[in-house]
Amino acid sequence: MQVQPQLLALATAVPDHRLTQAEVIPQAARLFGGVIGNTKRFEAIYANAEIDTRYSCVPLDWYGEAHGFTERNNLYIENALALIEQAALRCLDNAGLGVDTVDGLIVVSSTGVATPSLDARLMERLPFRRDVERLPIFGLGCAGGVLGLARGAALARAEPERHYLVVVVELCGLTFRHADRSKSNLVATALFGDGAAAALVGCRGAGVALTGWGEYTWPASLDVMG
Repeated sequence: MQVQPQLLALATAVPDHRLTQAEVIPQAARLFGGVIGNTKRFEAIYANAEIDTRYSCVPLDWYGEAHGFTERNNLYIENALALIEQAALRCLDNAGLGVDTVDGLIVVSSTGVATPSLDARLMERLPFRRDVERLPIFGLGCAGGVLGLARGAALARAEPERHYLVVVVELCGLTFRHADRSKSNLVATALFGDGAAAALVGCRGAGVALTGWGEYTWPASLDVMG
C-alpha cells in the first residue's frame, strides 16, 4: 500500500509595514494621475480587488521614488531571508519539532535573485543538519507555492521516513517599476503584497492528506507571466 504524504504544520510571516487600500489609492493617484487622467476611473480597480490590507518590506513612500535593480535585489535578499526564517521556525514550532528533524528544505521564490540561494543562506542562520537535501525553485510565479508543495509531497512519498520543509516567499512590492505607467503596473499596485509561508510535509504523523497533484504547461504561453 502506498504511503500518503501529510501536511503536518503550516505557518506564515509578514513584514512590518502594513498598507491599507485606503492609503495606497492616494499614492497611486499621485503616480498615475498625470498619465491616466481622472483618478476616479481607476479607483474601481482597488474596490474590485477586495483587498483591505497588505504588508510590505518597505514603507509606502518608497514606491514614490525610482530604485535600481541592485538596491531592490539587496532588499529582496535581506527581507526574504528574515521572513523565511520566521515562517520556518513557526512552522516547526507548530509541529512540535526541532530544526534538526528537517531532512529536506525546499525554498520557492520568483521576485528576486539570490546566489548563493535562499536555502543555503537560511542554513547559515538556523541549525539545520549539514546533510539536508536542498531544492531552490525559481520562476514559477503565482503557481510557485502549489508546485513547491507538490514537490515536497512527491519527495515525502518517495522517502516516507523523511520530513520536508517547504518555504515560499514573495516580495512583490519590490518588483514595482516607478517609471512604468502601464495598466498592468497599476493593477499590480492594487493586488500584490509581501509575505512568506512554510509547510512541513511528511508521512510520519497526522495531518491533512496530500492525495494528488499535477501540472500542465500551455504552449506559446511565455508572455503570460511578467
